[in-house]
Amino acid sequence: MSRFGKQRCRAAIGAILFAVVPAFSHDEPAEFTAPFESLDQLEFLKTGDPLQDWNPQRNWKSTDGRALSAKLIEADDVSGVFQLADGKKTTVPLERLSEEDRRFVAEWKAVSVYFAPGYLPNRSIANTVEAGIRDGAFAKEGKIHETRHFRFECDAVLHAEVVRDFSRMFEATYLAVQANPLALAIADPADGKFSVRLFSQDADYFAAGGDASAAGMYLIAERNMLVPLSSLGLVKGPRGFRKARNFDPRTLIHETTHALTHQWLNRVPLWFIEGIAEYVAAIPYEDGVMDFDRIDEGIVAQVMRKLGGRPGSFRLPDPQTLVVTGDWEFMAKPEPVEQVVVLEPLEPFQISVVKNGEEEKEEADEPVEMVAPEKEMAEMIPPIEPPDESGPEVVTRYVASMLLVHHFIKTGEEAALRKYLFAHLEFEWDRNRYLHEYDATYKSHRKAIEAQISGFNADVDQFNTDLRKYNADVDAYNDGKSEKIPTVPDEPEIPAALEVPGILGKPRSADAFSRIKFRTRVVDDFLKLPSETMIPQ
Repeated sequence: MSRFGKQRCRAAIGAILFAVVPAFSHDEPAEFTAPFESLDQLEFLKTGDPLQDWNPQRNWKSTDGRALSAKLIEADDVSGVFQLADGKKTTVPLERLSEEDRRFVAEWKAVSVYFAPGYLPNRSIANTVEAGIRDGAFAKEGKIHETRHFRFECDAVLHAEVVRDFSRMFEATYLAVQANPLALAIADPADGKFSVRLFSQDADYFAAGGDASAAGMYLIAERNMLVPLSSLGLVKGPRGFRKARNFDPRTLIHETTHALTHQWLNRVPLWFIEGIAEYVAAIPYEDGVMDFDRIDEGIVAQVMRKLGGRPGSFRLPDPQTLVVTGDWEFMAKPEPVEQVVVLEPLEPFQISVVKNGEEEKEEADEPVEMVAPEKEMAEMIPPIEPPDESGPEVVTRYVASMLLVHHFIKTGEEAALRKYLFAHLEFEWDRNRYLHEYDATYKSHRKAIEAQISGFNADVDQFNTDLRKYNADVDAYNDGKSEKIPTVPDEPEIPAALEVPGILGKPRSADAFSRIKFRTRVVDDFLKLPSETMIPQ
């Protein structure tokens, strides 16, 4: 437990410990940065649904009072690109927008890292999503290949047919995630394109960081997908690895979904991270086409595949239990104890002196540096043992998570799920912002205390100097060496007590910082869960 304890006449700050659990178990957690860290407030947060609160279609106003009805589609630090009603685009310098509109653009940019606010709510995730006609059209057998958004390489030659199919599959998955009504933003790839490594030998897959219990992995820190060809149903042929009868691309689609939603890893509970990846992988896929009309059929097939064709032989966790399951527990690992943040209220600081006239030293306690949340997140993460993804507990949680995501989308409750997801971002942003504000206020208050102590010490030193002179003058007067009666120096006035800033006097409770309590609270706030986990009939 981290505690801000009271010592002497004031409270001393202690190091704040941030509870961390592995929200994504395939690799070490990603680098931690606070959501919306460039913002000190969210002025346009009203409903909690980013598609409503940061809808880019609005009436914009310029500094000279002119109005523009348009949709913001792109923005940087200097200008914004707007789409007019006739479809034409225009670029406007941000300095020409009103202060309110500039603030909106700043928030829109921050939110757009996680959501696509321009997604049309009435858009239906139906029919099909098909990769571009040129994707993979000119495929050649080889080891390194690139598509519009992906770079995939293999340590062995892939048959031209495999290259073509993989090229289309990656791009179709990209479009499927983009089309999903949850309106999740597509992550920015680290090096311009999403990276995939394929291995012809399982041993090389293990050596690169793959795990024997996983059919594929997404390495968060490296932002790389690792998949052995053996898990896809590829066999070696005379012109490179080709598809066998048991060819199954769903593992690759699952890991691709993780890469496409990279910014969400470690942000929301694992049930959603794995549930959305399983959901996209369950969409029936063939020759570059994702068929959303057959999603129920795909969900059932995914359940049968995961549970070995015996869905009744495993008991699926109920939704209420699933959504509050810790991320370590989700992967059948012991859940670490949450490190609690306790901010004890400070009392006004008052200098006091002892009766003999000498100062009582009220030296400020040596400060303990408050580690930045993003640094502490990285330092406090314990080593993660590779999870046994083949265990029945984990498998059933994967299946239940997929079914729950499917439930929210099929029943038209995607807005509620978006609010639930956004609430996690807001919680982390507000938590981080508050603790930094507390730290900054404490440091400022500490400086005021030290300045008061320093000023009072200077007054005491001057008083002691004057007192020594007075004593010398008294001796001179008593010895007849001076006829002037010495004047007794005035004692230094004790400064008034320093009032405590509100955030230090009445800090938030430990519960307000608890991620465990938040996880339970946010479910009740936003999600209407089904009574049981249902498999489509």
